[in-house]
Amino acid sequence: MKQLSLRTRSVLLALLALALFIPVTVFTLDNAYTSSLKQAKLSELRLMSLALVAAFELDGEVPVMPELLYEEQLNLPDSGYVGMIVFRDKVVWQSASALNVDMSSPPAAPKVGQEAFLDNVRPNFDNSHQYFSYVFTAEFASEDDFEPVHFYVLNDKTAFLSERSAFLNTVWKGMLMLAAGLLLLLLVGMNIILLPVRKLISEIKHTARGGQAQISEHYPPEFDGLKGSINHLIRTESQQRERYKNSLGDLAHSLKTPLAVALGASPLSAEARDALLQIDALIQRQLKRASAGQTGWQTATPVRPVLEKLISAMNKIYQDRGLTLSLTCEPDTRFWGDQTDLMEMLGNLLDNACKAASSQVKIHVSEDDSWLVLRIEDDGPGISDEHKSRLLERGTRLDTYAEGQGIGMAVVSDLVGIYGGQLDIQQAPSGGAIIDIRLPASGQTSSLLFSR
Repeated sequence: MKQLSLRTRSVLLALLALALFIPVTVFTLDNAYTSSLKQAKLSELRLMSLALVAAFELDGEVPVMPELLYEEQLNLPDSGYVGMIVFRDKVVWQSASALNVDMSSPPAAPKVGQEAFLDNVRPNFDNSHQYFSYVFTAEFASEDDFEPVHFYVLNDKTAFLSERSAFLNTVWKGMLMLAAGLLLLLLVGMNIILLPVRKLISEIKHTARGGQAQISEHYPPEFDGLKGSINHLIRTESQQRERYKNSLGDLAHSLKTPLAVALGASPLSAEARDALLQIDALIQRQLKRASAGQTGWQTATPVRPVLEKLISAMNKIYQDRGLTLSLTCEPDTRFWGDQTDLMEMLGNLLDNACKAASSQVKIHVSEDDSWLVLRIEDDGPGISDEHKSRLLERGTRLDTYAEGQGIGMAVVSDLVGIYGGQLDIQQAPSGGAIIDIRLPASGQTSSLLFSR
């Protein structure tokens, strides 16, 4: 499963945090703002109710109220405010603002000296709107005793809800703008924070391509351990590779003298001499295989100069044949391995192709993100299916391929396998052979060599 990048993870985490933070913040601000508005509304309706209490008089058994009140909202019809007074369970007075309102069923009233405030009342005179309701019960002296009088003030919530909705819209817009700003700040901050990481990755790639011997730039303290480990790995690998080459050279040198002595001994039968020569050839070949591909992760060999040298050599060797060798290769195409190994592979293939060709040999080199493809095509007699399968077997020689071609194909096959590549043989449209070598491109080769 492909892992998400640090930047993607940070952005997703920020989005998740904002998705939780913004609604909770808006909810908290809405509750606080709504509570503040309700408290202000309670204070407003309480003052109106006190104004009604101050204006009310009880003349014996008859309630008395002035025609106009100090509170202008109660004097204006359809102002959204409604005032009324209930005495002995009957509505004895209602404000001019409720001129055409049926106030026959007012909300329940509290006890004497207490108040009641409701914020979601639907009175019988207007079921389509919600109202605030404030009720205060006072006690007045009648002819016989003190009797309770209930003072009601109701207010339509339409303006309140509109104000709350406008506040929420403003808050949401502000929070979304804040979220966008925070995300932008996060992206900028992530770019600044990840800049040393990208710089380190770039330097590692530059080092892997042979641009420098080790990681040398300065990085934040958190990268000191990683930088030291990479440089230590490079030095250790280089030293190990050098010791390996030296050991192989010592082994070849130590075997060379005993074999020479054995070959020079007499009498020596033909069978023994052939066996010793075979042993010598086998040792040389195995030493070549062991040392191939051991140039380390920094190696990057330009392909075109190697091919141009080989083509020049082939033109001299086969100048009496009048062969045409054409090359298609970009100048910056590179082989991630030892130049000697590349010349070994291409030299064998070109020599075989020139031996088999009637008039021309085509060399085409292409590269993508994953593979370096080396294609050599000739217009000779081609390779039979039986010989193809034998050629693709690791370590098998083909000694009879069009006048001896095929010698060295085992070495090519070994080298391709060492570099983790693929060898494919096809038939060309002209009837000749097409041999494709696919080798890992870029840093993939280095990973293969380190794993060996």
